[in-house]
Parts: sequence; C-alpha cells; structure tokens
Amino acid sequence: MKGRFLVSSNEDPAEGNIYADKSALILYWLLREGVKRQGFSLREVAKEIEVSVGLVQRVFSILVLKGLLQTEGIRTAKKFFFRKPKILLASWLEHYSLPKKCKMRTYRSAFSGKVELLDALEKSPLSQKVSLAMHSAAEAHGCKNTNLNSLELYMLDPAIRSELEDILQLEPQERGYEVLLIEPYYESLLNLGVDSDRGIKICPALLTYLDLYHFPLRGQEQAEFMAQRIQELKRMYKNG
Repeated sequence: MKGRFLVSSNEDPAEGNIYADKSALILYWLLREGVKRQGFSLREVAKEIEVSVGLVQRVFSILVLKGLLQTEGIRTAKKFFFRKPKILLASWLEHYSLPKKCKMRTYRSAFSGKVELLDALEKSPLSQKVSLAMHSAAEAHGCKNTNLNSLELYMLDPAIRSELEDILQLEPQERGYEVLLIEPYYESLLNLGVDSDRGIKICPALLTYLDLYHFPLRGQEQAEFMAQRIQELKRMYKNG
C-alpha cells in the first residue's frame, strides 16, 4: 500500500550547513543549555552532546562569524558565550522547513478518530518506533490550540511504514488527512524526545516548534501558541 506524498524535496545539502542533522544537536544545545551558561568550551559541549570537537568547532566558527557567539581567550583557554537565542532561532527557521525537507504521506483510517488510532498504536510492537509530531506533539506537550483531530507521526525507521499502515488501517487520502506519516530530517533530535503517558515518544518541543512554523495547516498559529507557554521556548523569545 502506498500513501500519497504530500511534499518531497531534494534541496542541495550544502544549503543546510550548520542546520544539518548532526549539527542541529549543537544548535539545540545552545538554545536549551548554552543560553543559561556563563561561558563554555568546545570540549565541554562536545562531551555533553556526544559529537566530535571538530564538528562543534566548525559550527561555532560559523556562528562567531554571524555574530551569534562571542569568544574570550585563545586556544585551549577559549570560552564561548551565547546571548542571542531569538536571532539563532529565526536563522534556523530561514534554513529549515519541514514541508521542504521531509517526505510526508497522507491517509484516512478505518479507525474512528485519534483515540482509537493511539489505542491501536499503543498495543502494537511499533509504539516505540514512532514519535508524535507537529499538532499531535503540541497536544502532548499540553499546548493544543486548534480543533484538529488528526494524528501526525514521525517514523523513526522509515522501513516500518507498510507495517504501520496495516496496524492503523490506513488508506491513501488525496486531500487533507486523518493520519500523516513523516520521514524525519532531524533524526538526531528525535532521539531527545520523551515518552507520553501512552508510552509513545513525543517530538521535542523545540523541534515541534520548528516543524509547525512553516506547515500550511494552522502551523504557525500553533507554533506561536507553544512559544508563549513552554518555558524553554519562552526563554528563546525573551532574550536575543
């Protein structure tokens, strides 16, 4: 069974540079943790997020050139300071759009509504191989601001798609959707999600905000609602 592609994109990977999958872990750390620190080193950041010092150095060098990071000291004594989260977040939004970066398939389901869909998913062996995304993630974070009752899921492994279609009794839907299946661009960030009450993972709040912002179906409205209520997002808007 094949679902309909909502959007597909093959943009030049060089366009993403510091906004690519692994590099995004560093941006994520800066926006969540770096903004609270009174200085940090390359090695500290690399150790905390388990990436190479070389990658951190490359990303930091670009951010320094863009004026988003300040430095003090030289060589091994060099410290970095991050005080412009709002500007970095805006820059990230300029370089990332879920509709352009991710493959999405739209479906209708034989189940009656989101509750039945989640019940079926929770009882299945795939409950830990997906993550609630976009509007469904916003609701799980306690920030629902629309009357949409659709189910949006990231597939942590795209190979599960056929099995997931069977479990959720999905049929392709040409216009609109009841269920949306998404192949992730930011796989590394999805690993930072937490489990919902049902044991199904929830996309991190920051990634949910980024995903929603350019989504055509009431996405920006929902993203801005989250930004006003989730502390880590409020901090980014308050500063910078």
